[in-house]
Amino acid sequence: MSIDAIEIQPTKVTPEVSFREGSLIIRGRSITEGAADFYRPLAEWADRYVADTEVDTRIIFSFDFINTASTKWVYAIIKKLSLYRNVHKHLKIEWFYESGDAELYELGQIIHSFIDCPFIYYETEQS
Repeated sequence: MSIDAIEIQPTKVTPEVSFREGSLIIRGRSITEGAADFYRPLAEWADRYVADTEVDTRIIFSFDFINTASTKWVYAIIKKLSLYRNVHKHLKIEWFYESGDAELYELGQIIHSFIDCPFIYYETEQS
């Protein structure tokens, strides 16, 4: 069963989103005050994705900045995705953080510590 893609262009306060079968990407700045309005449809999409697909999936999180409200929603999305069938075989979460950004690296570590899901960390050059 195919699931409709979600494509959202970034703004000054919201990240770029590209959700499609086999590839989920959230990249950029997430400092919106309306985190629930922005992320709820993505979390609902993740629910449908887990229920309706079983393909190898690459998930990329690459934030410049992320506020607490957004962090809660990102955690909720990852938690939903951790329920994917054969998660260790089919799912790979890639967590990108800028060189020297210990807080963003630690955020990925904290989220990973609560969820049994494969994480790979990539340190990138500052842009």
